[in-house]
Amino acid sequence: MRRIASCVWLLAASALLPLSAQQTPATGDQQRQYRFAEAGTDMPYRLYVPRSYDAARKIPLVVALHGYGGDQNYFFASLPSLPELLERHGFILVAPMGLAKDAWYGAPLSIPGNAPRSSGAPTPTPPRAPEEESRYRALSEQDVLNVIELVSAEYAVDPDRMYLLGHSMGGFGTWWLGQKYADRWAAIAPMSGVLPNVDYQLARLERVPVHVSIGGQENPDWVDASRRQVETMRAMGMTVGYFEPADATHGSMIAPTLPEALEFFADKVRKPAP
Repeated sequence: MRRIASCVWLLAASALLPLSAQQTPATGDQQRQYRFAEAGTDMPYRLYVPRSYDAARKIPLVVALHGYGGDQNYFFASLPSLPELLERHGFILVAPMGLAKDAWYGAPLSIPGNAPRSSGAPTPTPPRAPEEESRYRALSEQDVLNVIELVSAEYAVDPDRMYLLGHSMGGFGTWWLGQKYADRWAAIAPMSGVLPNVDYQLARLERVPVHVSIGGQENPDWVDASRRQVETMRAMGMTVGYFEPADATHGSMIAPTLPEALEFFADKVRKPAP
C-alpha cells in the first residue's frame, strides 16, 4: 500500500463530540483526519474504540461504509446507541469518508453484470468524465484501505476478526471490497445493497460469511432480489444470515439492522485459504 501521512486529531472541527485531552492510545468516540496525499486533501474518519481496550489483547475491527450523501457520522446518527453496542461486543468501529458522499468505494458503474451498480441515486451535475469518475472511485477505495492501515497501526487489531458493513451505496461498496479483498474479512454485511441482474462475484466470497438485509418496505424488486441472492448463497453452501425488518424503509432499516449485523459478526473468524 502507498505510504500515507500520520493521523492527526480533528477535535476542534467537530461540533458532535466534546473536546477532550488526547490519550495514547485513545478510547471512546473520536473524530479523526489524516493527510490523503493522492487526493490532495485532509480526509476525515470517525473512530470508536471501546473503553475497555487493552493493547495487550487483540481486538476485532468493523469497517462501516456510509450511504450516498452521507459522511463518517452516518451510522452514529442512524443509531445513537451504537457506542453501547460496540462496548458490549468489544468491537472497534471505523467509519471512513470514502473520499466523498458519492464516490462508491471503487465499485464501478460502467461494467454491467460484473459489479454493483447504482440504486438510482442522483448523479453529479454535471456528470464527471469517465476517466475522472474512474479516478474518483479508485481514490474512494484507497481511502478505505488507508484508514484500515492507520487504525491497525495504532491499535492491536486482530487480523482474523476484521469485518465490513455498509448501507445502500455503502452496501454496494461492501460487496465490491468484500469480494475484491475476500482474504481480509471474517464476515461482511451489505445492507440494502442487492439489485436484480447483477453479478456480485459470489464465488469469491465462498469462504466469507455474509449477512444480507433489506427493508420490507423497500422497492419490491430489490426485496425479491435480496431473497433470491440468499437462496443462491445457501445453495452454494455459504454461511449466510438474512434480516428483513417488515415495516422498514430504505432509511429506517439501518437502526434495527445494525444490531443484527454486529451479532452476526460476533463469532466469525477469518477462514484460511485452502
